[in-house]
This record gives sequence, C-alpha cells and structure tokens, in this order.
Amino acid sequence: MRWKLITFTCLLVATLNPSAIRTSSAITLDSNTTSSESDLKSTYRNIIDNHLNKNFSIMRTVRILINHYPEHASYIVDAAFDARENRVNAIVVAAMQAEPAVTYSVVDIAIQRYPDLCDAIVESAIQTEPAYIDDIISIALKREPGQADIIIRKAVASHPDFTESVLRTAAKEAPNSILSSITESIKALPDTATALVSVLKDFFVGTDKEKQNYSLNKEEWRLLTLEAKQSGVSRKELEWLVNEGYLEKETLAKIFDEKLN
Repeated sequence: MRWKLITFTCLLVATLNPSAIRTSSAITLDSNTTSSESDLKSTYRNIIDNHLNKNFSIMRTVRILINHYPEHASYIVDAAFDARENRVNAIVVAAMQAEPAVTYSVVDIAIQRYPDLCDAIVESAIQTEPAYIDDIISIALKREPGQADIIIRKAVASHPDFTESVLRTAAKEAPNSILSSITESIKALPDTATALVSVLKDFFVGTDKEKQNYSLNKEEWRLLTLEAKQSGVSRKELEWLVNEGYLEKETLAKIFDEKLN
C-alpha cells in the first residue's frame, strides 16, 4: 500500500497545535516507500499515547487526528482501541463526529475487534450519524449475521422513520431475519406498532419478483400478527396479509377471535 510517509515529530506538533497543520509543509512527504499497516498503526499509537500523557482525552485525540488524516481513520481508531479498550463506543462516536464519511470503515473495524459489542456499536453509530444508517446496518449484518435480529431492532427502535430503509438494507444482507426483527420491535415499541405494520405493508406489497427474494414462512407472519394485534393494530390494518397470501384467512380470524394468553 502506497501512503504518505508521516514524520512523527511534525505530526505530533500538528496534532498538539491543530493550526500548525495549515502552515507547515513538512508534515507529510510524498514517498514511494511501502509501509506495513502495523507500522502505520504503531505510529498513531505513539501519537495517541503522547496526547493522553499530556491529559488530552481519547475522544479529543481521535477527533484531532481524523480531522486532519481521515484517510487513516481505520488505523487511528484501531490504535485508539489499543490505548483505551474501555472506551470503544466513545472512540467510534468521536471518529464519526470528526468526519462522517469514515463511518463505514470505523464501524467495520470496531465490530471486527469487538463483535460482542456489535449492538452497542450500532446503536451509538446510528445515534451519532443517522444519515449513515444504511452503511451502519450493512456492515454490521455482514460482520455479525447471527445478531441480525438485534441489529435491525436497534436500528428501528432508534429511528422508526428509517424503518423502510432499514428493511431494504436487511433484505440484501439478512432477508430471513426481517419478520422476527420487526416482531421484536413491535413488542419493544407497542406505540409504533401501527406505523411499523404500515411500513411493512409498503415494503412487501410489491412485484412478484420482489417477493421471491424472501423465504418467510407463515408461522413468522402469524407471530408478527399476534404481536401487532396485542399492541393495538386493528384487523382491518392487517387484512393485507391475507390478500397477499402471507396469512390464511382462518388464521387471521382466529387471532382476533381468541383471547391471547
């Protein structure tokens, strides 16, 4: 990988005094030198440690570095994780605040390193930059498909207005988790049940070609309908499920005639 050779002393001065970067031409030097990723990460780790020793916060340090070197965002964040492993979400937020365009790479490296924190990382990232929700959901589902239900639910819960966009992204990355995720979202957010069912209708009532992209069984639809009914969605608002063939007429009748346990 070809990159700009960073002179440690000059970079250190520039990050400690951000205005210096505007006037100094010695901060980066074009070079044909090939350096390993570990060397680049090590350089940023040294800079970060120096900042922390001077009582800079990890968030401020990350913001300063990414603000001036967004092309190295993944290395900066990776090094920051090594320096402060207990501040993963804060580091992700700081990086995205400094330069929203690095969202995909930052979330990617964060989930790679801390898969157990995937849902928390997704939630923090969406709250920080909701406009990048598709990128956030896409990389999260690619990295942790086993956590699809909670990833989609977190996205819907955080920004219900983006539900249709989330569903379209989920359809590409984890199509078989759509219904269970929406069912859990309805359970967690009963006040939004009617709106979620409406979005679901808009999404699934499409062309035959679009419908064939999903292998969803009628039991999943039945469970979703049960939850929707329990959350106050009317029978009329759910009749499209029968009309579209997702639910048997008898099943819908039984759901609205029987008392739920």
